[in-house]
Amino acid sequence: MPLDDGSCPNAACRLPDREFSRIYTVSEDAEETWELIYRFKYNEQKDLGEPLGRMLAEYLQDNGAELERFDVLTPVALYIGPDAPRLWDYLQVILKAAQAVDDSWPFEDDVITKVGVTGRFLGIGVEERRAIAEGELRSLLRVPNASRVEGKRVLVIDDAYSEGFTMREMARTLRQAGAVEVAGLVLVRRKGA
Repeated sequence: MPLDDGSCPNAACRLPDREFSRIYTVSEDAEETWELIYRFKYNEQKDLGEPLGRMLAEYLQDNGAELERFDVLTPVALYIGPDAPRLWDYLQVILKAAQAVDDSWPFEDDVITKVGVTGRFLGIGVEERRAIAEGELRSLLRVPNASRVEGKRVLVIDDAYSEGFTMREMARTLRQAGAVEVAGLVLVRRKGA
């Protein structure tokens, strides 16, 4: 979905310095897909990673003509470590399931990393989310090897896009490391998720 036509109700879409070019959305059925993601991510029903990965792979296949211009496909940076709210990398589960369906896409891990815990976004207001993103999150993001993104187009994959502040910080960090374009690919868009 383009961001400049007024169709994006999410806060980061309207920012002049949003840093990402656009957000691609896998599922148009926001409620059903969010329910699946919620059960997978928060209730740790890890077997649901397979259908989510299949959804991602099918979207990539169906939109290959447009998406093949991206040099690197990488997940949003997650922190898995001491004090982490989740000790498993749910995005890697989805990407591995997508690769099992179609391994032709240039998925790369650890292109961007998060080196600590931030406040939780679920259930808080827009301004609180923005403050966490621009403060804690921004200070914890790293691109360990800039040569992996210099001069490249990067597609950042996430499960859900609510206000867009996380995607904005990922794009900002990747662009500072030399990426010429950063776009997002999310399973579902859901304002306030």
